[in-house]
Amino acid sequence: MASRGEVRRVSDEILKRIVSGAYPAGLRLPSEADLGSQLACGRSTIREALRHLTGLGVVRSRRGSGAMVLDFRREGTPALLPSYVLAGRFDRPAGALARELLGVRTLVALQAVRMAARYADAAGIAEARAILARAPALEADRVAHALNELEMFRALVCASGIWPAVWLANVFWAPMRDLHGMLAGSVGSIADGYQLDMERLIDLIEVRDEQTAEAHLGAFFARVDANLLSELEWVLEAASLGAPLDKAVLT
Repeated sequence: MASRGEVRRVSDEILKRIVSGAYPAGLRLPSEADLGSQLACGRSTIREALRHLTGLGVVRSRRGSGAMVLDFRREGTPALLPSYVLAGRFDRPAGALARELLGVRTLVALQAVRMAARYADAAGIAEARAILARAPALEADRVAHALNELEMFRALVCASGIWPAVWLANVFWAPMRDLHGMLAGSVGSIADGYQLDMERLIDLIEVRDEQTAEAHLGAFFARVDANLLSELEWVLEAASLGAPLDKAVLT
């Protein structure tokens, strides 16, 4: 059986070719044997990688007729987000994409706060507080700090006990972690007063002041995004021009 890391390597390479346009929608992929030769792996690894890509909505496999590339724009899932950003083949200007990505992030976080303020129990709120309490020790590592914040909001969704909402949110966590890992070290910074703002947010959730909690978080993001938007736009514009998104370019 192929290792998980090897399947991920192969599926990531095929996905990169799809998102970059090297494998356009409607193309029938090379045979498993040919792909295995190209990617230096066995056919079992190719089969596992294609199963993964089928779950992402980018290929469709049929026994006896191989795998066909689907239109990832219409059929894909949030798991495509990191590969899409890396490929830099955007259908809208980088500024519009940056603005809407931040907007979606805000909507998801506000929904987490709303549900937590309505339904969270003491144990769930305590878990979010414990995660937030780790933040000051992570301030020297912006990626770790950003991932910690993401985990705090995930804890708030879980604290609501609205499990269908948790399952839907789970679709976003892995790609958002990947995107934070790619960008957080070089885009944005830890906001002044971050710890006090987030502690205030959890206090408002704990007393079930839903409206004030949402307003507080909305104001926080508006302040943060005023600086973050131009930096994110610059990075996405660089990607659209073919610049590699690594720390050597971003710093």
